Amino acid sequence: MEPSETNIDSLNHRVPVQARSKQKRSEILHQARIIFAERGCDAANVRDIAAAAKTTHSMIRYHFGTKGQLWRESVRDMFELLDQALALDDESYSTLGGLDGFKAYLQRYIRYSAAHPEHARIMIMESVRGGDRLDWIVETFIRPLHKNLSERFENSGGINGMPNMHPVSFVYILTAACQMPFVLAQEAKALYGVDTLAPEMVETHVDSVMNLFFEGRSVK
Repeated sequence: MEPSETNIDSLNHRVPVQARSKQKRSEILHQARIIFAERGCDAANVRDIAAAAKTTHSMIRYHFGTKGQLWRESVRDMFELLDQALALDDESYSTLGGLDGFKAYLQRYIRYSAAHPEHARIMIMESVRGGDRLDWIVETFIRPLHKNLSERFENSGGINGMPNMHPVSFVYILTAACQMPFVLAQEAKALYGVDTLAPEMVETHVDSVMNLFFEGRSVK
């Protein structure tokens, strides 16, 4: 049976509506993360998030329920964005192994950190506070991610010539090197008059991290 013209028109109108709905949902989650990063989950106000996302408080309540549920969904979406940026499951990257593969991962991570400084700010805030929200993030997202990356680093053979350091120290030194100029962008602007989030500065920082950890070094 051929679809009627009415059904075709209905389908044609439904697609852009669905696309707009998806875009609006993404914008709500993005604005929620910005405000959660600035104020923390407890102090954030759903009405302020609605205003920033150009929607209504009742619409957020309808789609996400409580503020706590909105916080969880915004964090879940945040880690999905990270996964997409790191492209760990992308076959075009999975063939890039060894030290070159590890470098490529770090470059993508630095660019993600610049595009989403709210990610690190949320993690810092929740780490300072501790508790159930942090435990949920660690077990749901960070532990599996770190396991994946540890295996990739081991498979790369490590980095020859690195100073002797505890693995935990190495993880946080490397993470801080990738993130901090973007987390502290306002300080850098006030202190040096430099916008670390500007595209040219992001790429300069990518080169700086590569030079810091890999210049003159080789695979073990």
